[in-house]
Amino acid sequence: MLPVLYRPFAVLLICATTVTAAPFPTNMDLLVETVASAVDAGLAEMDMPDDTAAAPLLLVPQSKHDANWMVDHLLSSKLLDRGFNVTLDSTAKQLSHMRLSYRLLDLGVTGQSGLRGSEVDRQGRVTLALRLSDERSDAVHWQDEITRTRRDRVPKSQIEVLQHDKFKFAKTELEEQTWGKFVEPVIVSTVLGGLIYLFFSNR
Repeated sequence: MLPVLYRPFAVLLICATTVTAAPFPTNMDLLVETVASAVDAGLAEMDMPDDTAAAPLLLVPQSKHDANWMVDHLLSSKLLDRGFNVTLDSTAKQLSHMRLSYRLLDLGVTGQSGLRGSEVDRQGRVTLALRLSDERSDAVHWQDEITRTRRDRVPKSQIEVLQHDKFKFAKTELEEQTWGKFVEPVIVSTVLGGLIYLFFSNR
């Protein structure tokens, strides 16, 4: 069952080749690194009961998300590296004693740029919930919620190139500072200063 995971991952690699002209990580590169960091942090704290360590570990998502395939791949790969026997086949749950479920609570890319800046401060973010439970009794042995971020700077002119229409969750939510946002606090401060001056001058 695990080889199926590499089909969407292969699509990711193909899409990544379309932006090799830009010497910057794509949004998907940034998110993969961010999610991998969250997975590493979560698995480092996971406490597997000794009497079930050799049994197949069923990996299942708790909710639908367009990026579940990415979490499936990263969790499976890192669990296998740690010596676990992993399955994604829910029909084999009668053979599995333990279930590791996950939920993507937040995933995305944001960017901020100044008034005349040519670069964007880009941030990849993820909040991942993990739960280890007994497949037979449904008893929860361990659970955690991990938030991770990754930041970098990229040229504003490359924002469109570094994202891909196929992955909506990886599009940059760009917040650009405008003159209105810059001037508004100045106006408010000036008005407040004037009111305070009038108040004390009339006493």
